[in-house]
Amino acid sequence: MSDISIVIADNNRDLCATMADLIEMQEDMELIGAAYDGIEALNLIEKYRPTVLILDITMPYLDGIGVLEKAAQFETPPIVIILTAFEQEAMIQRLITMGASYYMVKPFDAATLIERIRQFASNRQPSPIKTIRVTEEPATYNLRHREKTDSQLELEVSKLFHEMGIPAHFRGYAYLRDAIIMAAREVEVLGNITKNLYPRIAEKYRSSASGVESAIRHTIEIGWERGNSEFIKNFFGAENGKNRFPTTASFIAKVADKLRLESKLI
Repeated sequence: MSDISIVIADNNRDLCATMADLIEMQEDMELIGAAYDGIEALNLIEKYRPTVLILDITMPYLDGIGVLEKAAQFETPPIVIILTAFEQEAMIQRLITMGASYYMVKPFDAATLIERIRQFASNRQPSPIKTIRVTEEPATYNLRHREKTDSQLELEVSKLFHEMGIPAHFRGYAYLRDAIIMAAREVEVLGNITKNLYPRIAEKYRSSASGVESAIRHTIEIGWERGNSEFIKNFFGAENGKNRFPTTASFIAKVADKLRLESKLI
């Protein structure tokens, strides 16, 4: 059997078929079942105990929230990745609190979904110990490598902000830049940015988590309203719809994903 076993739960049969083809192309993954309603999803989870459950919210008989509640009661609950057409932060935070590891808004990027499955599946088990031979003392090497990479990531984010037309003089500019870099390095912080990201940034800048959140949101709004609207809407168009304003979480996640893929932070 492959390393990562997967169950899909979505009432859209065409989407399930598409994801099945995608998963079957991955050597380290195996699709062990597809459910088109919540009851069937729970039966598959109980029978096969998959590593990952890809879960839609809107399903007959038992919705995704009900599946998430009951799946959490299993001795070894699956890693749950939510696929949803809804982008309400209150709903997303509720799902994360209930045990979901990540969410993606439909339509989603297939490559990103596969990457997220691998990331969360690998985080469940201890990573193998790797021996790295370097020509200088390891601690010095790691420190220099990290400093160089941080500088490159900061430059990449700044370039992207410039293209978007996000003004650098706003207080939230630095907060947003740091939030994206953190999310690019540690994808798990996207599970709950209110608890995971904002307090860390607030501590760095001697601010409050609520102040960080407000400043980031204001910076995104200003960029959306006054910046390069065509570039921004094209950048978020595939997931957001041309005229839909992105949530703070989706803005950070989208830019962080781009940064990770281009910088090979996987």
